[in-house]
Amino acid sequence: MLHYLKASFYERWKMFVVVILILLLIGTGFIGSLAVTDRMNLQARTDLEANWRYHYDILVLPEEVKGNNVLGDGWVPPQSSIAGYGGITIEDLEIIRQIPGVKIAAPIAKVGYHQGDYLNVVAKDAEPGEFYEVNVQKMANDGINDYIIQDSHYITNYYSPEFEESLLYQKFNQERNLPEWYQIRIPPTELLRYPNELLVVAIDPEAEEQLFSFHDSTEEGLSVLKSVNNSGIMPEVSFLALNSQLYDYRESISIKRFETPDEVTEADLQNGVDAYLQSLPQTEIVSLELETLSPEWRNVNGVLHVSKDEITKELYSYGATLSSFYKYGQLSYEIITQEENSIPTVFAKQFNPPSIAEFSIDFPSYRQKYGEDHDSLVAANIVGFYDATKVQSNFNPVWKEGEPLDIYTPHHSVAFMDGAGESLNPTQLKPLPLKYAYYTGAPDLLTSLSALRLYYKDDPPLSSIRVLVDGVEKRTEESQRIIEQVATEIIDKTGHHVEIMLGSVGEKIHVHLEGTGANEVGVVEEVWQRQGVSWSIEQRLDEANKWLFLYLFLIGFVFIYTVITHSLLKRSVEFSILRSFGWSRKRILLLLCLEITILATVSTSFMFLVNLYMDILSTQFFFLIWIAFFLMIGLGYWSGSSKSIKNSPRYGLAGEVMSQKSRSLLPIRGLGSYVLHQMVRKPLRFGLLVGTIGLTLYVGVLYLAAQSSMEQFLFLSVLGEAINLHMAPYQKLFLIGGLILTILCVFFLLFLNVTDRKKELLIMRSIGWSLTRIQLFLCLEVALIGLIGSLLGVGGAVVTIVAFTTMSVPVSIALYASFVTLFLLLFSIIILTGTISLRGMVRDQHAA
Repeated sequence: MLHYLKASFYERWKMFVVVILILLLIGTGFIGSLAVTDRMNLQARTDLEANWRYHYDILVLPEEVKGNNVLGDGWVPPQSSIAGYGGITIEDLEIIRQIPGVKIAAPIAKVGYHQGDYLNVVAKDAEPGEFYEVNVQKMANDGINDYIIQDSHYITNYYSPEFEESLLYQKFNQERNLPEWYQIRIPPTELLRYPNELLVVAIDPEAEEQLFSFHDSTEEGLSVLKSVNNSGIMPEVSFLALNSQLYDYRESISIKRFETPDEVTEADLQNGVDAYLQSLPQTEIVSLELETLSPEWRNVNGVLHVSKDEITKELYSYGATLSSFYKYGQLSYEIITQEENSIPTVFAKQFNPPSIAEFSIDFPSYRQKYGEDHDSLVAANIVGFYDATKVQSNFNPVWKEGEPLDIYTPHHSVAFMDGAGESLNPTQLKPLPLKYAYYTGAPDLLTSLSALRLYYKDDPPLSSIRVLVDGVEKRTEESQRIIEQVATEIIDKTGHHVEIMLGSVGEKIHVHLEGTGANEVGVVEEVWQRQGVSWSIEQRLDEANKWLFLYLFLIGFVFIYTVITHSLLKRSVEFSILRSFGWSRKRILLLLCLEITILATVSTSFMFLVNLYMDILSTQFFFLIWIAFFLMIGLGYWSGSSKSIKNSPRYGLAGEVMSQKSRSLLPIRGLGSYVLHQMVRKPLRFGLLVGTIGLTLYVGVLYLAAQSSMEQFLFLSVLGEAINLHMAPYQKLFLIGGLILTILCVFFLLFLNVTDRKKELLIMRSIGWSLTRIQLFLCLEVALIGLIGSLLGVGGAVVTIVAFTTMSVPVSIALYASFVTLFLLLFSIIILTGTISLRGMVRDQHAA
């Protein structure tokens, strides 16, 4: 028996090597799936646990904002917490704070906009009795283009009693229709830092300091924001002023004195006073250019006495002139597109610019001015300053360092395309001093909630409430349940809209602005907030590799089963000879069991060597692997030997015995029925072909659809981009391994189908059929097999996706999978039939 066993292995070593390699591939895939899944989950868990929590867990917004998210699906635009002027009451805040599990409820309210203080520039060297020309230019840059906010010049005078007899002075007043008593008794002056629109935001200092650390951003701290002082002529409100806004704003002023002669005649003034003055020599007495919104000058109030060589400051307390209070509406977006595998794109709606008599500039307006109240006069007490860039979160944020921090460092809009559609080097969008611009930056003034009553009387509205939930320090399902429970209670008790920020990520979005020229901003890229992404990533990671390995296992098993079964069926003559020599069926079965044992043992040994490198499985686990390999090989041996051993030696010596049952069930009446007859003449082989094709297409379409959906779902997200890179190569390795085995298995089954039908093909050649006609006939068979397999695989995948997921299956993927499968089948059958020399077969047959 041992000599026969040795001879058997020697004769069939190629087949045994193939079986061992396939088993090694399956075993290595199993170890790899454990290692890869573990590594992927570990990587995902590490990333997510470090970044899973936003600055707060729940964002409560007024009910009227529900449905206004531009893209839906949990998108939260930047500064949404102060987008509107409220709708949440102080009573709602107290109700939320009483809900079990609420650790911090930090309210915030957008108060409105104030026209802030300005700088008064006075010509120090101006002398009474002289005429002057004043030129003013105010220019701002948004990162792409310079906008001239004011460019004006005018002629004025500095009154002196001797003007009363001056013909030039009299004509000057007459041409301007000025009354006789009108006199300018101050030197030439001009206002800088006007307009100076200031966004005022009210906070609860104590709650705000629990959410964010202001330690490095302000020396004073938020506790200096005290209650309103009503003891004076006007209510005095404490403010923290922003000193870190990145404005690019320049103002220049030039004042020139006209060198007028002592005597002026009517003839000199025949073309007008202004024309006469412009013809005279001029002496510049003031030339000044300042970045008036820089930290040095931003919060300075007073008079600058300017000469040609020096500036003398006369400073006052800030806020003495704080007056006009008005409102700008929030940004409004419209969706343009949200195509697969692309960054979502929206359109920022424009409004007509507000009517401001002092200024007329060609600048796009993105906020609508709809309210103004000159009665809301307050005395602003600037008690400190804060640097928005240094505000830190007290909790692990999803944002990377330097990225937006809620309301304090918002947007970070980057322009990458101009209005003409040309690409730009990514350029940081800068705020403009006009608050109806697109990007306005951080709040200019922070105050306490008590100041709200000055503007909104007895019903001060809150714009939002940011809630931090207690007991959710770790990222667990229990944490998610607790947060969802608190969110549900907030909805039930207040009726307001709730955004759950748990597991959200920062995700890029493109915003089209209405620039039309080469020097205007066309498209900017921003980071918006997208909720719930991280919670779904790990669930996908847990299951994806397991299903792909199962596919690899099934295809490997089919291949091993087909190879071994075919080999055992071909050994029917050999087994009949052994039985003729007196061997019993039991002895032959024992011999086959030894072959199975050796193959399983050798394969498991190779697996053990692989595991020494990867160090994934324990030694005891290899006994289970050996049993699995034994059963896989044994099933093929059992299927093949059950036919080749059970026949008597007389029938066995005739070769492989075919069953005639399937033929009698399908009478042949034409080409179609003949093709079907040939397909089902070997039901098991036909089933393996269709099943292998169907399973491969099923897994392939599922994988491609899932990848397409996931890439869209996680496209360029902070966490999704990194995790997707960790995931794709390993999953593709499993899929490619399965596809290779599928191609080999299908090719082998087609080879068996053709070689078993040599006599049939010989008859066709003998009656005059050409090789091309035979190939077309066989192509019709495999096309029908491919069509059935495609319908089962693609159809099953579509049904699975529609029934159990929210993904969609692109038609292109389904068509691509079906056509590629059909092409490979036809290509294979043409290659196989081309390698069989039917001419030689005919000659040999006639010679016989």
